[in-house]
Amino acid sequence: MAIFETSEQLYSYISELFTELSTLPEAREVLKTLTLSVQFNHTAPDCTMTLTAANGEYRIIRGVCDATAPDVELTMTGDVAHRFWTGELNVMGAITTREIGVIGSLGKVMRLAPLIKTAVRYNRDRHTTCE
Repeated sequence: MAIFETSEQLYSYISELFTELSTLPEAREVLKTLTLSVQFNHTAPDCTMTLTAANGEYRIIRGVCDATAPDVELTMTGDVAHRFWTGELNVMGAITTREIGVIGSLGKVMRLAPLIKTAVRYNRDRHTTCE
């Protein structure tokens, strides 16, 4: 059974994670250094989200950002996304085996690493305290 049954569940999960992340000083420090647009294309369930970070601010929108083309597109299933954000996934291994499809520069994906590490650490703590 899939972790996310609907696109709304997946969108809510990631939106809530980023809303909570924005309150953490370490995440805000990372966001100050990013100027990047990443489009997350999810399947099973189908859900597209775009993260745009610039000038210390970020925005995550449902769908495609019409203003600019994303710097990077990451495509994965909802279950892979869950493993991604909980740290249960070897991201480079998943890219190599194409569990995560990448369109764009891997160098730009790597610029997200500090934010992803902070998100994973926070998300693990969040899940631990909820259980």
